[in-house]
Amino acid sequence: MTYRALACTEIKPTAKEGIAAVQVIERERAPLKAGQVRVAVKSAGLNFPELLMLQNKYQYKPKPPFVLCTEAAGLVVESKDASWKPGDRVLFSSWGTCSEEWVGKGSALHRLPGPLSFSQGAGFLMGYATGYHALVTRGHLQKGEWLLVTGAGGGMGMAAVQLGKVLGAKVIAAASSDEKLAWCKKAGADHVVNYGRDGKNLKAEVARITGGKMCDVIYEPVGGDIFDNCVRCVAPTGYARLLVVGFASGRIPKLPVNMALIKGFDLVGVRMGGQFAFQRDLEKRTHAELLKLGEEGLLKPIVTAEYPLEKAKDALTLMDDRKVIGKCCITMNPNVSSKL
Repeated sequence: MTYRALACTEIKPTAKEGIAAVQVIERERAPLKAGQVRVAVKSAGLNFPELLMLQNKYQYKPKPPFVLCTEAAGLVVESKDASWKPGDRVLFSSWGTCSEEWVGKGSALHRLPGPLSFSQGAGFLMGYATGYHALVTRGHLQKGEWLLVTGAGGGMGMAAVQLGKVLGAKVIAAASSDEKLAWCKKAGADHVVNYGRDGKNLKAEVARITGGKMCDVIYEPVGGDIFDNCVRCVAPTGYARLLVVGFASGRIPKLPVNMALIKGFDLVGVRMGGQFAFQRDLEKRTHAELLKLGEEGLLKPIVTAEYPLEKAKDALTLMDDRKVIGKCCITMNPNVSSKL
């Protein structure tokens, strides 16, 4: 018996060429081993690393063919783990989740919070775990502090906006279009800034919003020109934290270290997956806290686009064109509409 999966079959020099080479392949179903479960995947969440992996530019470099996506949600259909039974609604993070079924250790699964749809579950772990690790574990965000989130219209940024509000911060969401910012307001942002392509207006806008106080914590997944301008948005009173989350713009910036000296701020690297590999107890605590917030209805991923597996290339292209707002998911339902 076989099932379908979305696979990278060949590494390409550009994302567009990589997307063109992506294929829906047939895979043989494997029997379960002790401690394993079989999940009928309902939805898989897209993240930016998928585009990097198509070009062999991500830290993890699997050899083709490999199945795409790193998070999903679905129903348990078979189990050799006493903790799970058929019909259980679950979400999980693993390599190769964009397939009609997934087999792995039962210990990798989490119960899908009741208020969430399958696509919301498929967009839950990566964004919120990164945000929580950044804002709480690494950034020590405190109630009442000013938080600036760049790239706020994307999945990671939107999650940070929501978490910032749950944590009691005053949140400024910054993104490159008014459409993205409208969604940021729906996600709870107190203030929004359209920084366009280069972010040159960012310092002036942040100064206006904060009354000149600037920001205590900056969540920065964009890099490039946006990072350069974020350095000038740090509160000058000492102890501010500039969180380096990623480089979605494609350029890794260089920090003028005299700015860190003058303003007395901390430059903090955020690598959730790498840290969790060293501290499994930290991973468990983080996931437990986030799932509790999800069950309470305080965290709900904003999913603005869903594509069936047959149109997965359209979903990847949407991400490559920087048009994804919140989360984009690939579903195993061929009747789903391309956008919500």
